[in-house]
Order: sequence, then structure tokens, then C-alpha cells
Amino acid sequence: MNPGPLPLPEACAATLSAIEADPLEPGPAAEAHLKVCTACAEARVCFLAQEDSADALAPAGYFERLPGRILRKLPPRPALRHRLGPLGWAAAAALLLAVGTGAFLAGRANRTPYVEATLPRQPDILELSTIDTPFHNREEEAAQVQALSPEEMKALLKRLDAAPAPTR
Repeated sequence: MNPGPLPLPEACAATLSAIEADPLEPGPAAEAHLKVCTACAEARVCFLAQEDSADALAPAGYFERLPGRILRKLPPRPALRHRLGPLGWAAAAALLLAVGTGAFLAGRANRTPYVEATLPRQPDILELSTIDTPFHNREEEAAQVQALSPEEMKALLKRLDAAPAPTR
């Protein structure tokens, strides 16, 4: 169990109350105690750090002249025309010409051909085959065959025998 904070000695309590009243001028008795007790000296420093101080004011025109002062301290930068001589400009022009020519020729190489391959012409009338029809119900065909009369059935068989076999 923690009984709470430890009690302060009377000299420290009196010094802390003097520091709370005025951290700049706590009095001669408190200053004598501050020379001996480091905990009370640290407490005085904390109180002094919490004191409000007036903001330092900048002189008139300080921020308006600041960019000019900074630029004067920087070394001057040479112009681009002085750094890039005639040989550099010639190399840049040659590189630009090479890239342009390469892009032009690459575009010509990937054109669509003049002659395109086509499939042979299909007959206009195609026989529709129900054999390859996906999801076709085969029961409908069987029902149609079963519904034929005996004469129609014989005619259908003769026609199927006479028809050539389909090739795949």
C-alpha cells in the first residue's frame, strides 16, 4: 500500500511557498536554502520557466528585407547559355534527330498490312445442324419421331438412307 506523498521538511515547504509567491525574489532565507537544497533549486527553475515573457519584436521591415539578404549571401548561378557550349547543343540536336527518326520508322514498321488473309467464301445456304447445338433438348426430337404415323416413318427412313453421310 502506498500511504501517499512523503511529507516535506519545514524549510523546503517554506522555500517552495516563497518561490510560488515570487520566483525571482523569494527572500534571503529562501535563497540561503536554495544554495543547499537541489530539489528546491530545480523547483525554482521550473517556476521561472513557466513565467510569461513578452515576445521579442522584430525591427520594422525585417521580414520584407529578409529574402534580399538571403539571396545576397548565396553564390551567383551561371546562366544556362554559358554552361552549354556549341558542342552540347550539337549533341542535343543529334540525339533529338535520332529519337525522332527511330520513332518514325517504328511507326512505319507497325502499320496494318495492305493485303489481309480472308476465309474461303461460305455457301449462302447452310444446313443447320442440331447435333452440335449446345443445351439442346433431345427429348423434343424423340417426341416428334414417335408422333409420326407408320407411313411417314417409312418415308423418313427412305429419305435418310438415300441422303449421303455428313462429313466432319
